Amino acid sequence: MKLTSGVRAAARFLFAWKAWSCLFLVVMLSSATVYSDDDGDDAGEHRAAHGTQQAAGNGAAPGNAPLVMETMVVTADRIEAYAESHPGQVELLGKEEIGRRNLRSVEEALRAMPGVDVKESSGIGARISIRGSGKSGGVMVLLNGRPINGSQYGSTDLSTIPIDIVQSITVFKPPVPVWLGPGGSDGAILIVTGDPAGKQEDKRHWTKIRVAGGSYGLAEGSLSHRIKADNSGFSATAAGNHRDGKRTNSDRDSGNLSLHWEQDLAEEVRMDLDGSYYRSEYGSAGPLDNPTPDARQTYQKATIDGRVQGVFNPAWDYRLNLYGDRVDLEDRSQSGFTSTLDSMKLGLKGESNRMADDAIWDLRLSGIVECDDVDHTLSGEHDRTTAGIGVQADRHWKAVTGTLGVRGDYISDFDFSPGISGGVSYHPAEHWTAKINAGYKETIPTFGQLYQPSHGSIDQVRGNPDLDKERIWSYDAGLEYRRGETQLFQLALFRSDTRDPIVHQRGLDLIYRPVNADRAWRHGIEATVKLGSEAGLMADFNAIVQDSEIEDTGKELPYTPRVKLKGTVQYTWDTPGTRLEATARYCSRQYSEVENRRSQRMDDHVTVDIKAAQPFRLKAVSAEWFLTVENLLDAEYESHFGYPDDGVRFVSGMNLTF
Repeated sequence: MKLTSGVRAAARFLFAWKAWSCLFLVVMLSSATVYSDDDGDDAGEHRAAHGTQQAAGNGAAPGNAPLVMETMVVTADRIEAYAESHPGQVELLGKEEIGRRNLRSVEEALRAMPGVDVKESSGIGARISIRGSGKSGGVMVLLNGRPINGSQYGSTDLSTIPIDIVQSITVFKPPVPVWLGPGGSDGAILIVTGDPAGKQEDKRHWTKIRVAGGSYGLAEGSLSHRIKADNSGFSATAAGNHRDGKRTNSDRDSGNLSLHWEQDLAEEVRMDLDGSYYRSEYGSAGPLDNPTPDARQTYQKATIDGRVQGVFNPAWDYRLNLYGDRVDLEDRSQSGFTSTLDSMKLGLKGESNRMADDAIWDLRLSGIVECDDVDHTLSGEHDRTTAGIGVQADRHWKAVTGTLGVRGDYISDFDFSPGISGGVSYHPAEHWTAKINAGYKETIPTFGQLYQPSHGSIDQVRGNPDLDKERIWSYDAGLEYRRGETQLFQLALFRSDTRDPIVHQRGLDLIYRPVNADRAWRHGIEATVKLGSEAGLMADFNAIVQDSEIEDTGKELPYTPRVKLKGTVQYTWDTPGTRLEATARYCSRQYSEVENRRSQRMDDHVTVDIKAAQPFRLKAVSAEWFLTVENLLDAEYESHFGYPDDGVRFVSGMNLTF
């Protein structure tokens, strides 16, 4: 990245930040003034009557008692209450379940959630599908509240986030509430990180070691350590991974280091500082019909996040997040040509939530300013500044909750983009909820779609600088029965309508080129069932049946299968604590491009995965042996067109905690 480019990004960031922060701070200060002085006896009575909701909402005790600041104040601790009462379809996976099921990566954790699928890319990022959507980059991913989608591709490099530091993963199915931020037309994922020991661990010194090995030369390991004082804490996580791969030039070496520091600045104010570094070096095998056995890529990413969070008073909280990303990619193509991609991102995001004293009105405010600079050997320098603000109001009646949110975002190369979300939920009886909601979002083309995302090594895609942004309306209506952690039934109807959808056409030269179609739609039904018993048996099932069409061609949307099924059975013996798990998945046929040619069709397939874990103790050390076998029946299928899955593979290892 050239120095002038970094200075230019900083200057744009400071200018946009001044304009945005003035507006945001005025709103925050006025809110604090209005609600900080006159709680009154009536408000106190309302707090007492609704103490449970307040405790779930922001950790505040009734009245003016001080708050206890935890890792997930402000955003994540609101999600469970939000999911129960709001129209949006929300799924939550906590640290306890991540550990119990021995989920070894963020990708694996997402695949375990209902209606979510993740396909690893041969290069950077991953293709995330929520409710069967096949649009790459349509899912907004947030880390501790701030966006981490890459400006070059729109995808997210989930492998840079160690699973040991993840406290919770929350999936918002579309329509996505606008207070989360810009984008997210196909859903949103909120990942909250923190102390690797978790909130339940009281030890001041805590260490966890994971070692594993498996098929195709897999060797991986991680080390996490935590030191905790009365008002502060420090933790570090380091991990490394090597895999040879099945195909020629599909090997990968990677490693990461993550540091976390937290400090209570005052009774109700806390600061968190996170830094991470990730590096990988890998081959790019290419598809079977256009292989690149000599192509290599080296990818480096450094990230820093500083967060301050606290409360104005028992009703209002706030969070400010200042962050930066630096990405360096060196790419050697099949021909031997070497290109580089340097990317720098600076951003500031603020959030404030008012959980009403009278439990009638809630208000959520968010604002963001972000500057991206990209310097690419093949396509030159590009920059983008984004600034936006959103507000969402919720109204609670006895059995009904209504919500309405609006936001506006200014993107320097695509001007103004509005967003709206709203809906109603109704509780007709205990444990039952009926939901209906709608929303509007606009998706801005990535730098890769506009210019060139392939860098030369996977030289199969060209950019299109004339692309327009997508405009998407989303709707869903659902019925839910939820009783504790062991009984859940959900049924939802969903639909999305898109103007100017961005689709890829593959020419006779085997190169994909993005273009805007006129209109496209997708609709379907999703069903989820979860059942558990006291005998240690748990089962869950998710089914998505959908249809889609690009009206220009009358063909199906790419990577949008008609049917996706997933079923998981788990069993735990109380003594000796053995855990078993089996998952079966079915995916119907799908296409990789808009013409739906038979030559570019991926056939339907079924895969079966199994897992086993056995905990035990070695004196003062808590130990666990685990085994995971993926694609047990060795099904032959393609994860992307021309990219066959590696077939049956296994990994076995140990977790040691002391």
